Amino acid sequence: MTHFTKLTSATAIACVVATPILAQERDPQPTLGEFFSPDRIATAIANSAITALRTRMELQYDHLSADPMRGVVSVSGIVARPLLPYDQARQCEITIERATLSSDLATPFEAVAELNLNLIGTQINLACLEREIALPLRTAGLRELSLDQFKVSANYAYTTGETTLDGSIAVNGFGALDYSGSGTILPRLGEFGYPGDPAVRVSRAVVTLKDDGGWAAISQVLPENLRDPLTIRELGTEAISQYLSDGGLRPLGAVERNFIRDLMDEVEDFVTETGEITIEADLPPSGVVIEPDMYETPQTLIAALGLQARSTPLVRTEILSVADLAEIQNPDNLSPTQRIALATALLEGNGVPRGAALVPDLLMSLLDDPEVAGEAAALLAQATQDRDVPAAYGYALIAAAADMPNATAQLDRLELQMTTQAVLAAQDSYLTQTGAPAPISRISSSDPRDLRRLALAHFAGVGETRSYARAYYYALLAEAAGDIAATTLREEIAARFGARGPDVAQVWNAIAADMQQLAITDWINADLPAVYLTTN
Repeated sequence: MTHFTKLTSATAIACVVATPILAQERDPQPTLGEFFSPDRIATAIANSAITALRTRMELQYDHLSADPMRGVVSVSGIVARPLLPYDQARQCEITIERATLSSDLATPFEAVAELNLNLIGTQINLACLEREIALPLRTAGLRELSLDQFKVSANYAYTTGETTLDGSIAVNGFGALDYSGSGTILPRLGEFGYPGDPAVRVSRAVVTLKDDGGWAAISQVLPENLRDPLTIRELGTEAISQYLSDGGLRPLGAVERNFIRDLMDEVEDFVTETGEITIEADLPPSGVVIEPDMYETPQTLIAALGLQARSTPLVRTEILSVADLAEIQNPDNLSPTQRIALATALLEGNGVPRGAALVPDLLMSLLDDPEVAGEAAALLAQATQDRDVPAAYGYALIAAAADMPNATAQLDRLELQMTTQAVLAAQDSYLTQTGAPAPISRISSSDPRDLRRLALAHFAGVGETRSYARAYYYALLAEAAGDIAATTLREEIAARFGARGPDVAQVWNAIAADMQQLAITDWINADLPAVYLTTN
């Protein structure tokens, strides 16, 4: 009892002595922001979704992480035992080393809505497959399916409305299936003028199968006569011809017959030695429109899409040779057209690894060639937009002045990454360096609408150098010359610089004052009242 009393007294004295310190410092407490952080909320939502899945299957995992700011949910060590009507013994089990669900990784919600599902290291036992499928696989010696990768990627482009679907299925020791397709849904009017079934503009369609031991395993369970390549060719030709001709009710066209022949050539080669089969649509750059009645009868799609049976995808026929790539170090040996083609391949990764950093050395000297300067500038702007925005903007000005496709959109994108002061300075610098003529020299008619056209061209950068100063100048003259639509254009140009802070307002006010002075001076010196004044 004495020891307990002494200990209690000592504790009380220590607490009294430490009271000032305790009053000043204590263990940190979690804040409300930490409690409701995006990561925690996303993790809670993901766990809730998994809880809902457990009503359909037995599911467990080792680790889950959610990063909503990057649009990624990752789950590791998954074991799933789904409920299947043909698996009464509950033997089906699927294990996945890592599963990732991601969306809009790089530029969320800007240009593309994206969704990716990627499963790595998947093991599926044959109890998960229906008996008609599992039995041949067991006979072939397989006890489970081992998927190196299962990936599905879908994205929707806001700018064009195009939807793209890509996927890969790689089964270890069996084969790999890759597919890719792109299309845009188009509205169509149906009966009585009401919306009908949509059409689809297809811009890409390709599927390729690579054998990795699958045929050798399957052929073991086939009768001897069904292993013969010639027999397989004959049976396949008859079966496909029957299907495409609706059981012989309609004659096959030349395109369909050629497709069947080419396909069976590839099948014969495939079973003769380990190989690859590709079916790909040969489409123009703008794609082809598939009407509703066409995709309701798949037989007609062969001719509509220009389907080809090949051993490898078309992109593999476009790989650049070593000799072609060697010219990167000696661009003077190439013609302007060859340089532009090589630069385009480097930017898009067509037949050569992407190499935007190599494009300036290829194309810089072409800016002095009026025949190809616009095209070269457009490619240079694309090549430098991620590492040197001011330089890319200068190239885009050249491309827009040459009326190159997409140059106006490129200018708009780059201006979002620059200050207004830098944009105005770049426009002025370009006009000065190129020796642009005085704006008054461009006036050659008595119609004030032509002044408005010049203002619009400079404001948008379509067919003329983008210059907000010159656009304002021509809008002032058009308004004074009696163009009734010029006032709203002048106000629109000035509004471009509103609500951007006092520094921008000061710079623009100075430029606007200079343009007003220049417009009045030119109006008097060129006697423009006599040009535009009418008496009736």
